[in-house]
Amino acid sequence: MRAFRVLAFLACAASALAVSCSSAPPKSDTVTTVKNQAAEAVTFGNAYYRQGRYDLALQFFTQALDYYTSVDNAEGVIQSYNAIGQVYLAMDQFDKAEDIFSQARADSRGAGESLFFATSINLGELYLKKGEPQKALAIFQEALGVPAGKLTVEQTGVLYHNLGTAYKNIDDPVKALEYFGKSLEINIAHKLFEETAADYYMIASVHSRQGDFSAAAKNAELALSYDKRIENSQGIAMDLYALGLIANRRKDSEAAYGYFQRSYLVYTTLGMKADMKKALAELIAAADTLGRTAEVESYRKALADLESP
Repeated sequence: MRAFRVLAFLACAASALAVSCSSAPPKSDTVTTVKNQAAEAVTFGNAYYRQGRYDLALQFFTQALDYYTSVDNAEGVIQSYNAIGQVYLAMDQFDKAEDIFSQARADSRGAGESLFFATSINLGELYLKKGEPQKALAIFQEALGVPAGKLTVEQTGVLYHNLGTAYKNIDDPVKALEYFGKSLEINIAHKLFEETAADYYMIASVHSRQGDFSAAAKNAELALSYDKRIENSQGIAMDLYALGLIANRRKDSEAAYGYFQRSYLVYTTLGMKADMKKALAELIAAADTLGRTAEVESYRKALADLESP
């Protein structure tokens, strides 16, 4: 699942906090400086997260947490918990992610509907990744009760997108496409291109599962075009990999080989070893089908090198 939107919200919130602190009469220069340092740490953390460099992202988000804790900034602490949890989620460390999201959700009760909403969405995303879509759906449906005026446009789009993902995972394609469509409408209207790409990616996934490979390929190409527009390297690699899978299901091994090769190259530039292995496995199968013996051996060697300690 593609989920960068809550982190983007965190970055905006932290930046807004820093601006407000610097433009209003500060209570002390030290407090203002610490909040600005926290906001800067969040910015670096988000950048490394997008690059898939999770160790560095975790380092900067933890630094932000320490800064916010030192000046007793409850909102900043909760947002930092959310960011750290997202890193653990991306690293498939589900127990750590659940612990920190649960802490953030508990602390955010009474801290404002928008903040509580963000922590709830994170916990729901965790359940989706753990393969517990019914639990996620219950959380997302509860979030529908938050008055629209209390949420940002981005948060409303996130909610619709995640509802679509939950319905997809419980095998309700009609409801899934309905909510992805609602999310897409918001994201296109507000020029939220990364979120638009994520919607098209998931719509492609629904169509692929239904066996409509033409619609799946069309939407995956749209996802790729939006990710390229904003130079979202990780999204580009995911889109190319998805197009490779779709081509495989259409029995077009030549196209599949090309997409998997391009995906592998992008993942290589990002240093994302797990995804490199995944792309290599598909490359080997596609090259074998095409009778490209030399390529098969080359990619097998690359895979073996990645798997060696």
